[in-house]
Amino acid sequence: MKPLDCLSLYEDASFYDEEFRERAHEIPFYLRQVATISGPVLELACGTGRITLPLAARGVDIAGVDASAEMIALARQKAATANLAVEWHVQDVRSLRLNRKFALAFIATNALQHLQDLDSLSAFFRCLRTHLQPDGLLILDVFNPNVAKLCRGFDARYLQKSFSLEDGRTVEVEARSEYLPETQVLHFVLTYRHAGQILRTKDVRMRCFFPEELLALCRLGGFDVTDRFGDYDESPFTAASPKQIVLCRPTSNPQTHSTETHF
Repeated sequence: MKPLDCLSLYEDASFYDEEFRERAHEIPFYLRQVATISGPVLELACGTGRITLPLAARGVDIAGVDASAEMIALARQKAATANLAVEWHVQDVRSLRLNRKFALAFIATNALQHLQDLDSLSAFFRCLRTHLQPDGLLILDVFNPNVAKLCRGFDARYLQKSFSLEDGRTVEVEARSEYLPETQVLHFVLTYRHAGQILRTKDVRMRCFFPEELLALCRLGGFDVTDRFGDYDESPFTAASPKQIVLCRPTSNPQTHSTETHF
């Protein structure tokens, strides 16, 4: 497996928390999904608990796991402040050892795309089969590749977004991106500026999953896809959808899966 190359992106957990503190549009979707099951929930790559904690506040029995110790440390602090009981773990999603099974597990907002090679994806699916109940639900949440965006040249700069820090400063995020077809990786550099001054830069690489490929990976990983949505409003998936949100369950047909399967 390739080592995770994303951990440096999440070393400053407080800045990450400020960047995404006003983002909440996915949370109603995940609240609806956990309402359909009975049993414990696992959020994979949970970060600082942006989604984990609102679910815990609704009484969901939930655990959060992330490879970044810095992110989990801040998540623990936030949970303690809010008096919320959450089980936190610093672990790689490709080698989980949690000693319990979950009714639902989800990996939100493109985090799966940090797994760039097939060995990593194979290990991920094997771990999830081990940690899900036999009829458990796994939710994958990735972006739908946009061909026009993939064709951007690396010299083309564009404003990706802006956000406000707690001290009132406005931060603008400029992006440059290039698609690396030999690895299906979208490489982009993000430059964070306030009043023209560079605060930081981030070098990001994310694996692109094309629609039929993602379905095939689920099947090869031992999961049957039961639903697929194009956004958090549960709209049907189409070629123009911004998201690929896939709901799947461990296959019950032993002929289609072995725990020793490798892609």
